[in-house]
Amino acid sequence: MKLKRMFVAAFTLLCSAVMVAQQMPPIPVDPAVRIGKLDNGLTYYIRHNEYPEHVANFYIAQRVGSIQEDESQRGLAHFLEHMAFNGSENFPSKPAGRSIIDFTRSLGVEFGSDLNAYTSIDQTVYRVCDVPTKRATALDSCLLILKDWSNGLALEADEIDKERDVVHNEWRLGEGASQRMITRSLPKMYPGSKYGERMPIGLMSVIDSFRPETLRAYYHKWYRPDNQALIVVGDVDVDHIEAKIKELFSGITVAPDAPKVVAEAVPDNEEAIYIFDKDKEQQMAQIMIMMKHDATPEADKTSMAYLIEMYAKGVFSQMIGQRLSEMTQEESCPFFQAFADDGQYMLSKTKDCFELVGIPKEGRDMETLQALIREAKRVREFGFTATEYARAQADYLSALEKAYTNRDKRKNAEFGNEYRDHFLNNDPIPPLDILYQIMQQIVPNIPVQAINELAKELISDSDKNLVVMEWAQEADGKQYPTEQDMAAAVAAARAEQLQAYVDNVKDEPLVDVSKIKKGKIKKETENKVLGYKELTLSNGATVILKKTDFKDDEVQMQAFAKGGKSKYGEADYANLKVFDQVIGYSGIGNFSSTELTKALAGKEVNADATMGNTRQYVTAHSTPKDLETMFQMQYLYFTAINKDEKQFQNLMTTLDMALKNKALSPDAVFSDSLTNTLNAHNARFANLDVKDLPAVNYDRILQIAKERFQNAGQFTFVFTGNFDEQAIRPLIEQYVASLPATKQKAEDFNEIMTFAKGEVLNRFTVKTESPKATAVEVWYSDMPYTLENEVKLDAVGQLLSMIYLKTIREEESAAYSCGAQGYFNLSSHQPKAMLQAYCPMNPDKQELAIRLLHEGIDGMTKEVNADELSKVKETMLKQYDINVKRNGYWINILTSWKDYGLDFYTDYRKTVEALTVNSVRDFLNTLLKSGNHTEVIMLPEAEAQPQE
Repeated sequence: MKLKRMFVAAFTLLCSAVMVAQQMPPIPVDPAVRIGKLDNGLTYYIRHNEYPEHVANFYIAQRVGSIQEDESQRGLAHFLEHMAFNGSENFPSKPAGRSIIDFTRSLGVEFGSDLNAYTSIDQTVYRVCDVPTKRATALDSCLLILKDWSNGLALEADEIDKERDVVHNEWRLGEGASQRMITRSLPKMYPGSKYGERMPIGLMSVIDSFRPETLRAYYHKWYRPDNQALIVVGDVDVDHIEAKIKELFSGITVAPDAPKVVAEAVPDNEEAIYIFDKDKEQQMAQIMIMMKHDATPEADKTSMAYLIEMYAKGVFSQMIGQRLSEMTQEESCPFFQAFADDGQYMLSKTKDCFELVGIPKEGRDMETLQALIREAKRVREFGFTATEYARAQADYLSALEKAYTNRDKRKNAEFGNEYRDHFLNNDPIPPLDILYQIMQQIVPNIPVQAINELAKELISDSDKNLVVMEWAQEADGKQYPTEQDMAAAVAAARAEQLQAYVDNVKDEPLVDVSKIKKGKIKKETENKVLGYKELTLSNGATVILKKTDFKDDEVQMQAFAKGGKSKYGEADYANLKVFDQVIGYSGIGNFSSTELTKALAGKEVNADATMGNTRQYVTAHSTPKDLETMFQMQYLYFTAINKDEKQFQNLMTTLDMALKNKALSPDAVFSDSLTNTLNAHNARFANLDVKDLPAVNYDRILQIAKERFQNAGQFTFVFTGNFDEQAIRPLIEQYVASLPATKQKAEDFNEIMTFAKGEVLNRFTVKTESPKATAVEVWYSDMPYTLENEVKLDAVGQLLSMIYLKTIREEESAAYSCGAQGYFNLSSHQPKAMLQAYCPMNPDKQELAIRLLHEGIDGMTKEVNADELSKVKETMLKQYDINVKRNGYWINILTSWKDYGLDFYTDYRKTVEALTVNSVRDFLNTLLKSGNHTEVIMLPEAEAQPQE
């Protein structure tokens, strides 16, 4: 591959101290994973991993997808994925209760989140995740599921017919402006290649009409051991899993003349390809520039040169992306947002590209195209500066160190995804300690000149392999660019005489520590039940410290106090709606937003100031080594949020464009209607609208922030993670105890919530390009916020989800996805138990779907299925065991304890185990007794019938 050869040659020339020969060593394979291959070609990966404990993930990855389909089979690869859950040799669909979904639920594995699959153009992957490992028989059964997926699907005719509507519903759910335009654009992007005609969702005409034997033939042709890999990662006995795989899978044979999976080529284009498309529901235009080049051959991914190539492309993309982001701050910039990346050319595995994407301001489409080409040309001609590269290099090394530090706390899914990609694409899987050592030595010796040589290869200055595309909003009277306009913009940019980029960097510390008067820790207590220490500071602030060893590279913080948006009235509604975004775009201390980004290069740290309805927060996270920077950022959010007018103006322009066209999206229309109905049309809670923008006042927002954070004495600061307690105490005194505080009594929040009361129905129609229908049902009641009620409410939501999935999707094919959720709304002094059901429906079956939504909850008021409750309890307990090893979980536990005096940890398991069918049923009846039920239904506007 020319690109790789040229970069490695440049690297060899410039880095002779590191590379003494052009032949680089192979990338080592992590010895902790056992990789094997059966005689029939089946590959397997098994790894013992104890983070989290007592669970394991199972996968089967296949080198087949929609690219293997013939024209008459378009959509069958994806349809087959659906059928994998509808009956198999060992988990039949009949009698009821024996399917894969039913069995995995008995383990606490829920369909959709833990049990799922996906089909893409060149791969199909199934997974069963977070399976409890204490029962060896459960693990053997999960391997049996993989075997059935491999070659034991039933594919019964009646189940196939039921699933046709489900796939239709999935197609309908995804059928928006982008989906329509990409479907129309692909044949032009891939002339002469099947990639242009193989979107995985397929053709609904095929889905409606294919014969069952056609699907079976596709299944048996392509689902074979030589195309498959099994992956098992988790708290398992590797020897036992390997032996069981050999026992179950060795007997499967592959015909000698079985067709091979052949890579689909993507031809080069000698002339530029220009594509324009438009859609009535497209909210903002999008410009895409792609400069194609060959993908790295799989055989070349085993050399260390590949890791260096990936590093170089990563920092290259980061640096050009940072330049584009910086441009958006200038009023003259023609686009709101832009980014750059080098990777896969849209769908194709065999062709990559350097891609630039921009979202133009209204009427400035061709200016955006020209600007993107111009900036790419600037990089090609002048390269990157030493300071830009130093930041990108530092960011890479910092992320590498973070991964290395946390190498013993990697989740099963991380390994599972890596092994999947190793099998499917030959992506490397080196041990992290070796990767860390090697790249720590190599990266500092790769000079910016090597990256600049790579840039000349990635950024083309010719029409060969150039693809330019625009997706625009369709509107009456609108003028659209032609292919000639696009070509002219590209030519104009190429003809410009440019100057090198100047990197402006502020070289000063975030805060001047000498000007901060330290406070003190005045009092200390310990809570042994929840395992934390509580510090009272000299300014009145409270600090909670819970040291954990869940992740070696993580410290999390949340500071909170009562008040929030409730303290402000109608005059500030617009300001409150954009508060978080505006503060997020603002600078802190002496740094603008862009200067701050540059100053934080090489650090794994972030902090944000936000405001909810009843509380204001500062949230932050960092690695242990960047802990002081995290403290400095939270200090500045309390004391020195500064005005960044350029970023504010860019945000407002972006919001104006997005909101002006919001009504084009049926989903946005539904969201607005749902929000307004639930909140009794209280303008305070209405979603942000374009009419709100003129009332937004930056100075007023900064004043509100100053008021909310002026009294640190009423805040509680919660820290969890891997911190050194002796090291963190001086930082607390320096940056928390020193924060300003008033003698004002701690605030409470004002009562502002307005909920729709009684029976409320909002049924409306919208005009859509593709018919869509959605229903949301919400029931609520005033109820004490307790552990018992929280557990019961969660259980009710999960039980309803099981009922709706079975009746609405599986039995009646009236929806693709549907479910329910129970939660507490705590934005009022009187907590409210909320139960919400959601169903994007088949418009032709909307009455049936709505009836089943009602019947599902009505049936639960009379009887709760004991078997289903048992499965829900298993899921809740399994998830609890996983959650208790997460720092974010403990942030929530400790804030609930300090805020509400409620311990949601100690008796959680006992409370779940105590659930009975009667207690859950009675709880639901108590909730429904209030009579508060809101139903919001969106239906497609009926098309006018032609006159006779």
